[in-house]
Amino acid sequence: MIKLNIIVLPLLFFITGCNNNNNVIEETLESKIDKIMEQEKDFNGIIYIGSVENITYSKGFGYSNRENKMEFDENTVFDIGSVTKPFTGIGIIKCKELGLLDYQDTLEKFFPEVPEDKKNITIKQLLTHSSGFVDVIGNDYEEISKEMYLTQSFDTQLLFSPGKRYEYSNVGFSILGIIIETVSNKSYEEFLSEQVFLPSEMKTAGYISPDYDDTIIANGYDDLGVLSTPGANLGKPNEQPWDIDGPYWHLKGNGGLLMSANDINQYYKFIKADLIDEVSKQKMYTKHLREDETSILYRGFGWGILDTNKGPAAKHNGGNGIFFADFAYLIEEDLFVFLASNAYRESQDDLLIRLMQELTITIVND
Repeated sequence: MIKLNIIVLPLLFFITGCNNNNNVIEETLESKIDKIMEQEKDFNGIIYIGSVENITYSKGFGYSNRENKMEFDENTVFDIGSVTKPFTGIGIIKCKELGLLDYQDTLEKFFPEVPEDKKNITIKQLLTHSSGFVDVIGNDYEEISKEMYLTQSFDTQLLFSPGKRYEYSNVGFSILGIIIETVSNKSYEEFLSEQVFLPSEMKTAGYISPDYDDTIIANGYDDLGVLSTPGANLGKPNEQPWDIDGPYWHLKGNGGLLMSANDINQYYKFIKADLIDEVSKQKMYTKHLREDETSILYRGFGWGILDTNKGPAAKHNGGNGIFFADFAYLIEEDLFVFLASNAYRESQDDLLIRLMQELTITIVND
């Protein structure tokens, strides 16, 4: 899964100006984004922008299945990449609310066999990428059991003493997924379904549990020739080498959840309401750790947190060289932005840069 990039969030829903005849022209958000997309010819996916009450912009570009010319809509299911991590974070928060763990609990509590150098790593350090674990130990689709994943992760050399600094780690979030299973006596997906997806009325979120027609899952296209010939149809994410209950642990917990733009909207509405309590929200959105001394991004519990002129924003993105997703929302105001693509581009920041140029939320760099 790919690390966070910086985004400027759109907030203004229209801009007013004057033409040569001094008549007021009102340019809607839709027309502004349409103009941007006219220049983004290689974007293949959906853009979804809204608030609790309204979807302000929803439009697909290209096809979810090019061979059958199936268009995107709000129910098209994508691999959301590392946007999975905030959902793992919510899973841990729900475990805390249920009294199953504490953020200062250490790995030794859950895994007595953990080696000496890792036994005092805390859940908080895993959530904020400050554990010292390496990024990855294998390919997303490489077969590996839970037990072997833990053994290999524990056998790695830490990059630094736990808590000393930030270093993005997919391994850390897969271990969090295993902790969810350990304390709940449920599978990772079962627990998230019961505690997050079902309460939020998310219909297509998960790895294997949603009951839907597979035709709504977008095929992945290797436009950059990362894994095959450029433009090759690599099929659907759930057609890749998976275990019987979803991806193997190189991916599970840190990436690869499937869901639609409508699911993102449902999650957003419920997180703005009462999916978690106010104390949990405060923990989730606290700037626990700065990525480095020059970064504008801080680490919350599962989220990247940045300051804007409209207050703090929660942000995460991710991809695997085929699929890409980006999700951000204002924490104190009412606005979310979601992008998803089934064909990775040379620079996934291109669209975000255009939004930065055309729209008006600014990042506050302290």
